[in-house]
Amino acid sequence: MKINKKNIYLIFTTFYIYFIMALFESSRGNFIPFFIDEFQISNTTISIILSLNTIGCVIGSFLGGHLCEKFGHKFVFIAGSIMSTIAIFIAPFISNIYLLGLFYFIFGIGRSSLSVSVDSIVPVISIGFEVILMNITHFMYGLGSFVGQSIYGKLLFRGMTWRSIYAYLGIFFVVSILFTLFMKIPNLRVIQENSSIKRKELYRNPLIYLFVLAVTLSLISEAIINTWFIKYVRSSYGFNPADAALYASMFFLAFAVGRLVGGFIVNKIGDIRGLKYFMLSASICILFGLILKKSGLMLISASGFFMSVSFPTFMVIINKIFNQNASFAIGLITTFSNILYVGLFYISGVLNDLVGSYAAFYMAPVSLFGCFLMIVIISKKTNSI
Repeated sequence: MKINKKNIYLIFTTFYIYFIMALFESSRGNFIPFFIDEFQISNTTISIILSLNTIGCVIGSFLGGHLCEKFGHKFVFIAGSIMSTIAIFIAPFISNIYLLGLFYFIFGIGRSSLSVSVDSIVPVISIGFEVILMNITHFMYGLGSFVGQSIYGKLLFRGMTWRSIYAYLGIFFVVSILFTLFMKIPNLRVIQENSSIKRKELYRNPLIYLFVLAVTLSLISEAIINTWFIKYVRSSYGFNPADAALYASMFFLAFAVGRLVGGFIVNKIGDIRGLKYFMLSASICILFGLILKKSGLMLISASGFFMSVSFPTFMVIINKIFNQNASFAIGLITTFSNILYVGLFYISGVLNDLVGSYAAFYMAPVSLFGCFLMIVIISKKTNSI
């Protein structure tokens, strides 16, 4: 495993971007009860508002994949950082649900553009140890989530408003713009005579849609825990914000450790085989955690270790299969995945209102098992990976 010295600053910047991205997104579970109380809205309405974030992600994924190939990764890194920063500084002025939706929508565009850039460039600069570096990069997301969960509950418990927390987060995103301005990215453009034809063929490739389903189910399981875990703990067992955030913090700590260690495990036993084992284990952890109720909360937290490797490993596998059109394929898959995700996430909000947070939470292990089944099918079609 050898890293070109010229790429060290580039790798550091990708680490920083994923860290601050997680700082932002890990706040959501803590803030949702405050959104519901302040704006007097239901869980279903919250799902609709957060779905605007996903619609922004759809736009960002689609444009990011195209723009990476047309203008280069640096352009998308800078544009995504600026868009995310603009969104963050809207937060202190949010006074109604419409501004809240606009805030999440704009951030979704910037965040997803950055993700496509990172996920398509890391495998290129880490030939021979793609899964390891990809998971270490995404470990920074897990670390940022753990740090965020560790402090947000305490800050809210001590009286700091969610608007103030977002305002401070804006400083970190301003720094990200400065970092991206000085990035030096290797020339990743591949000259292809029939590039447009090969792109059109991707739309007819059944593997694309299998990956769409697998990635969607993986994303929705993570979103259910990120969004509804704290609410489930508070509403079912009467925990205060700080105590409820402790279990979420443990989930993100396990998630971070999994990102750090899991990449080595998956690299050792094989990308797809490792992914199958990890998704099945995560599903079992959450299922038994729900069955055991209050005694099983730490088991749900522990599932973060197994869930952690899913997205970065998917990105590596996609890069290997669609190597000459990797950026476009990633953009295409994440775009379609986010479209499906909007519908599933809306259903999760409706279920929280109709059947309660405990019963609705079963959607997480079911989604993970569905992801496992999709990976089994993919493995049969791609024996070479």
